Amino acid sequence: MYKIIILIILASSLSFSQGLINATVALTGNVFNQVNKLPETAVIKVLDMDGRRVGAARSNGAQNGAYFVPGLKPGQTYQVLITKKNFMTEKYKVTVPNTGKYLEISQDFLIKPLKAGVQIPIAVTPFELRKSKLRFGSELYLDDWIDVFNDNPTVTFKVVSFPDQKGNASENKKTTEERSKAIKEYFVSKGIGASRFATEGNGNVDPNNPPPTEKAAKGKRYVGPCYIEIVNIGE
Repeated sequence: MYKIIILIILASSLSFSQGLINATVALTGNVFNQVNKLPETAVIKVLDMDGRRVGAARSNGAQNGAYFVPGLKPGQTYQVLITKKNFMTEKYKVTVPNTGKYLEISQDFLIKPLKAGVQIPIAVTPFELRKSKLRFGSELYLDDWIDVFNDNPTVTFKVVSFPDQKGNASENKKTTEERSKAIKEYFVSKGIGASRFATEGNGNVDPNNPPPTEKAAKGKRYVGPCYIEIVNIGE
């Protein structure tokens, strides 16, 4: 009986291992413009960690920006390269879980327009209300920009910040200038050249995303947004 149990366990292990070898995984999702949130047509290439191409697709910007790339393997990490003319090059990492069955991984991507004057919002505000020191955990959102800066080396930027509320314009401007400088200093600490960044603070609230006029839900506070503005795309 003991030998039979061992054989059953070995057979199950071999079957699962064979399943991992034979299983294929598809990467699917949608590509959107980070500024206006509209679907975009872009080229998506999936590379293994040695830089070999595993698959590629073109997203359907005419409909919902959907794409589909099959051929990934369980337990592997891949680099996703997204390119589109007049947009910044984007890179993402995707790790496929171990599975013995066919699996589809859903992953949406945001791409950034490459045009002087465009302001791209930092997805989550890196500051607390009325503070100019980067809040704990803000690096999770700011680090998303590091590859963008490195992969688009000729582009220069401006960090733009807006205040949390209407009020004393000079005080607001002082706080928002300090916020923009704090963001710039963080990027410089990560190896991005200081000469690639200007900073700007504002005394008045963001005209495109002002504070709400109605009382916010409990636990939610409006904090002035911050943007990365493209100054010059270079050559």
